[in-house]
Amino acid sequence: MSKQLAWQRRFRRWHKTIAIITAIQLLAWTGSGVFFAFVDIKKVRGEHHQRIDTRTLPAFAFPEFDEATAKQIAIRQRLDGEVILGVSVADSRQWLSVAGGPLEALSAEGALFMAGLQTDLAADTADWVDVDVIGSEYRGRPLPLWRVFNSGDPSLVAYVDAYSGQVTAIRSNAWRWWDFLWALHIMDYDDRDDIGTVLLKIFSVLAVLTAIAGIALYFLIPRKKSA
Repeated sequence: MSKQLAWQRRFRRWHKTIAIITAIQLLAWTGSGVFFAFVDIKKVRGEHHQRIDTRTLPAFAFPEFDEATAKQIAIRQRLDGEVILGVSVADSRQWLSVAGGPLEALSAEGALFMAGLQTDLAADTADWVDVDVIGSEYRGRPLPLWRVFNSGDPSLVAYVDAYSGQVTAIRSNAWRWWDFLWALHIMDYDDRDDIGTVLLKIFSVLAVLTAIAGIALYFLIPRKKSA
């Protein structure tokens, strides 16, 4: 057996083995990439369901704060005529009443009212959310939240901050498909936020080796000479 033929068979065996191992993940990368390329990310995020709160901020007396600790102060109108203040200290934000005291969480009715101002969901149901679940639809959002939706279409959901009343996320089946395919794409099946997983690194290397083996086979296969 010639040396070239021996190397050719060896590369074929390596290429076949690596290709079988990586084929499913390569298909997942390609399929998810096609989905990401053709689907409008704004619709995935539910931006077309958002509305702008056009209410005018009522007059109020600004309370005193310790300027040495407060990095930023946000002013919002929550329920009609209710001004609230978001005081940012270090890496956290606390929502207070206009008098500077602790703010009570919104009721279910209040959350539905705030969702109606900021979305077109016509929500009629509100569920309290105060447990941080890995990989959840509301991951990364401060808790507690109200999960609001229309009972006629429970797949379209808005998450309302229980204190500020702001809609922090809108979730639909389009977003869930995106999230599922993103997990396949980055091979992070838990919180879907780590783009440097060990699995991703391993399969990336295997994909490169598959390509290299294929190119090597192309040059190692003997060509028939034309007559």
